[in-house]
Amino acid sequence: MNHSMNKVHKITLTAVLVAIIFLLSFTPLGYLVVGPIAATTIQMPVIVGAVIMGPLYGAVLGLFFGASAIIKVLTMPGADPVATLVMSTSPLRYLVICVGSRVVMGWLTGLLALGLSKVPLLQGRGRSPIRYGITGFVGSMFNTIFYLGLLGLLATELVADYYAIDVSGVAAMILGVVGTLGVPEAVVSCVVVAAVCKALEAAARHSQR
Repeated sequence: MNHSMNKVHKITLTAVLVAIIFLLSFTPLGYLVVGPIAATTIQMPVIVGAVIMGPLYGAVLGLFFGASAIIKVLTMPGADPVATLVMSTSPLRYLVICVGSRVVMGWLTGLLALGLSKVPLLQGRGRSPIRYGITGFVGSMFNTIFYLGLLGLLATELVADYYAIDVSGVAAMILGVVGTLGVPEAVVSCVVVAAVCKALEAAARHSQR
């Protein structure tokens, strides 16, 4: 679908998705706080953009996602205590964790969408929601795994100190978060991304008539 969109339409859609990212970032719609950990829905606009416009736009939207998270930590430090701790201790480290994970997520999600569009069993207008749903699920898991993976890798001691656990237990704790929060996030993302992308696909067809 991304080949049928001209540059102006892509820039316009990118601007709309960036606005949605920042809207979600600074409202309760964007984060579901469970204890000290914040689950997020903000990956969904990034995934939609990656599906519709490709890997480059997915990476750009991921950059804005990461930037919104940085701004939120700086302006609302109590919203995500772990992120605030890492940011206050090592800003550069948190920049890599927060922004790097989201840029890679957006880029890989775009590549996944392109790859799925070439799978014979998933080709055809009627099967596009399946492709979109798969991409929504996997893209959301990318976000969870990359962010928490980098957090565990680059800020192991800080995470261990915050939760008062041994360093060796950080990996198990992160895997638990992936299962309890990451999978439900991905299921919601699967449904929402499939619905939104299908609607945008229909709108694009209508505009070409």
